[in-house]
Amino acid sequence: MSKNCIVCFSNGSTPLYSGILKCSSCGYVYADLEMSQSEFEALYAVGYFNGEEYSNYLSDQKNHEKNFRLRLRLFDKYIDPHKHESLLEIGCAYGFFLNLVKDKFKSVVGVDITNEGVLYAKNQLQLNAHKVDLLQWDFENYKFDVVCMWDVIEHLKSPDLYLKKISENMTSGGILSITTGDIDSAMAKFRGRRWRLIHPPTHAHYFSKSTLSKLLDRYGFDIVNIEYCGFHRSIDNIAYNIFVLRLQMPVIYRILKKLHITNLGVYLNLHDIMYVIAKKR
Repeated sequence: MSKNCIVCFSNGSTPLYSGILKCSSCGYVYADLEMSQSEFEALYAVGYFNGEEYSNYLSDQKNHEKNFRLRLRLFDKYIDPHKHESLLEIGCAYGFFLNLVKDKFKSVVGVDITNEGVLYAKNQLQLNAHKVDLLQWDFENYKFDVVCMWDVIEHLKSPDLYLKKISENMTSGGILSITTGDIDSAMAKFRGRRWRLIHPPTHAHYFSKSTLSKLLDRYGFDIVNIEYCGFHRSIDNIAYNIFVLRLQMPVIYRILKKLHITNLGVYLNLHDIMYVIAKKR
């Protein structure tokens, strides 16, 4: 990761929490870590979706689709079918979002570094998905009118380079949609180091409305809408994260499963997830 701030290029930072730094100039927050490409890709092997981050990503498909339908309510307001014909999703995972929007565009393409997810998207959902890091993908034959990154930008090794490449391959008037946590939200400040979204190395970047706006502006994007968005979660995934991953009390999780409580789902809006829609100048 660059020693200089990716938002303002300052080289001064101060510790915010253990292993988490904050730019002294603009307030951008990031994890203090260095990873090779192979180490980075290893984070998102099959275990990430089955036990390390999610209890079982694939079995929670209905809740993921509910979340994408929520995003589409706002997203659709900014899509002009005559101008926005091609869509790229960065971090497409198992392809659930692409599958929902494949009939809305002339072409939809997904990229991800998870092999299992991409294989599922290609083989089970018959989607145009590629197992590749965007920065290593030569897609000169593609020009995208719409790019989506749903809960992805915080995971990237170099978000600034991703935005640069997106901008270079998007026409004027193109739409970029991003969801990510807000480190300046009331919930993030209240929880501090225990905020659920602070968990490096998979989450390495913690933007605020201000720092994300500055970064987008540098690469030619104007924010046209920014708001907090809610999300659907299964009790299974919530309980797994709390009792297995965080508290290391798997017996409670197993009890909840036996009681079939984990089969239920909930909707939450903790006002700490930003939903940003930006337009290419």
